[in-house]
Amino acid sequence: MKSVIIKANGYSLKGRIYGTLKKAEEYPALLFFSGWNPSSISWTTSDFYAWRCSKQFDIICLTAALRGMGSKGNINQVTRSDFLNDVIAVYDFIACHEGVDKARISIVGESFGAYLACLLSAKRPVENLILRVPTDFPGEGFSDIPQIHFVGIKSKEWKLQKHAPEESPALEAIHNFKNKIVIIASEKDAIVPQQTIDNYIASSSNPEEVKYYLMKNTGHALTNPLKLLKFNKILLDTICENLNES
Repeated sequence: MKSVIIKANGYSLKGRIYGTLKKAEEYPALLFFSGWNPSSISWTTSDFYAWRCSKQFDIICLTAALRGMGSKGNINQVTRSDFLNDVIAVYDFIACHEGVDKARISIVGESFGAYLACLLSAKRPVENLILRVPTDFPGEGFSDIPQIHFVGIKSKEWKLQKHAPEESPALEAIHNFKNKIVIIASEKDAIVPQQTIDNYIASSSNPEEVKYYLMKNTGHALTNPLKLLKFNKILLDTICENLNES
């Protein structure tokens, strides 16, 4: 593991790179974006997943702490537009990293991180999307209202409704995404309702490229170590399948 600093629009984001370049060739890369986590702590379970993936496969993995979520920044002021700029900077950083195959960059996102992963796929080439409990929000306030005003139950009523791609930037991105998408939902999720998951699945214009998993008796956060390991197995199996197909 190597700690790195990613420069993003005047801000410095903390990151960690997992994986060792063993030969003089290019490797696939995985970006990990965790869920909503207002904190000064940059380490999340994404670091565990990244470490496991880099050990299992010849890939480069990068975790990144966004503004106000492990990196310096006022969480009460950061908008979704700001967060999108952050993840674009993270993508550009790994795309320029030695040994990374620019054509084989995939993203693993959880909750708010999954939402940002979808937005990023509309701005940069992404090979595959792996989305656990992807949340969603209306386009309103994207650039001018801090995201803290939308998180959790504050937007739950909107998430409980059926939405078409044109009603959400993330759903629109999914609609336009042509590569493989893996969506993992939690049966007892109190934050992201099943309707939101259904909206994501229905928004894809290539349903044959969408694989869906439902983790039974599981809540939004994977606080149970056994559930964490179950998701990790789904993740490893998915990456193995993707690598074999590429």
